[in-house]
Amino acid sequence: MLESSALARRFAERGVLLDPGQRRAADALDALCLQPRPAAGWLRRQQGPAGAYLWGEPGRGKTMLMDGLFALSTQPAQRIHYHQFLRDLHRGLAQAGGEHANYLPALAKRVAGQSRLFCLDEFHLHDIADAILMERFLTVLLEERVQVILTSNYAPEQLLPDPQLHRYALRVIALIQQHLAVLHLDGAQDYRYREAASAEHYLHPCDADAEQGLRRLLREDGLQLTDGGGVSLSGRPLPTRAQGPGCVWFDFDAICLGPRSHLDYLEISERWHTVIVSDIAQAQLNKADGLRRFIWLVDVLYDRRQRLLLISERPIETMLREVALSVDTHRTLSRLAEMQSASFAAATAIEMSPLCQ
Repeated sequence: MLESSALARRFAERGVLLDPGQRRAADALDALCLQPRPAAGWLRRQQGPAGAYLWGEPGRGKTMLMDGLFALSTQPAQRIHYHQFLRDLHRGLAQAGGEHANYLPALAKRVAGQSRLFCLDEFHLHDIADAILMERFLTVLLEERVQVILTSNYAPEQLLPDPQLHRYALRVIALIQQHLAVLHLDGAQDYRYREAASAEHYLHPCDADAEQGLRRLLREDGLQLTDGGGVSLSGRPLPTRAQGPGCVWFDFDAICLGPRSHLDYLEISERWHTVIVSDIAQAQLNKADGLRRFIWLVDVLYDRRQRLLLISERPIETMLREVALSVDTHRTLSRLAEMQSASFAAATAIEMSPLCQ
């Protein structure tokens, strides 16, 4: 029975009932870990998968299964979110100067020397350069006999979906399809919607009553804010509405419509445990850059288990459903739902470790 797998048993012991798709994936991951380590030079004569690619719609349990496997691993293992992976990778490339060609394989070999299991969460491709870098990086890991686990909302063939850019992802897609077990978690339920909100985290409309309600919520939690001021992110100034120990308040224009990237949001997640974004208007979310950056902000704060409070002109869920819905927007809606729950608030923050020690 599928429940006999060590991974399925781990969830059963914690009261988590896996659906059929999750059980199949758990069984496949368990079998993968039982495989003997291949001999050197195995990549060209591979018999079985060298890892797994878990994909499916938001809230289907991909990260849960990957983290379960990571927890059970008896070999050196690393788990990293894709945003942090890219930050560490590009920082290293910048420091390497003109040695780009040598840096990437050397980095991958260092990672392989430290980890026999490499878990990369929320894998996606929206950029030509990252597609090329990922193909080279994963090739070295696989050649070094590292088991690779990727989670994604995208089927492999749908990576880098822009039709004008998709051809640049074909090599990394082929690598995934040839060497990883592609596991589709196709359950009908988004499990992030199971738990009702424990408190009102997302207020509307953008008026004085909403701001007073938010400040009251912060005071009840013992958070003290000083209005005005600014901070520096990635060496660039950014105005704030207010800030205090562990808490920072931005207007949407400043944090999502300016020249910001996921690097700024990673820095925010490392400096503050509570983040407020106010004055969110539908017209701003309808802008591709504003929506993309808001999605990045939610992704980073969700992965770090940080608290997000919002003030928008209408319910944020309604506003997001009125933009051009995509895989990324669906993921954001799913995560925002879970981020209001008591179990999310009680979860331990995920520690970020560098790509390579």
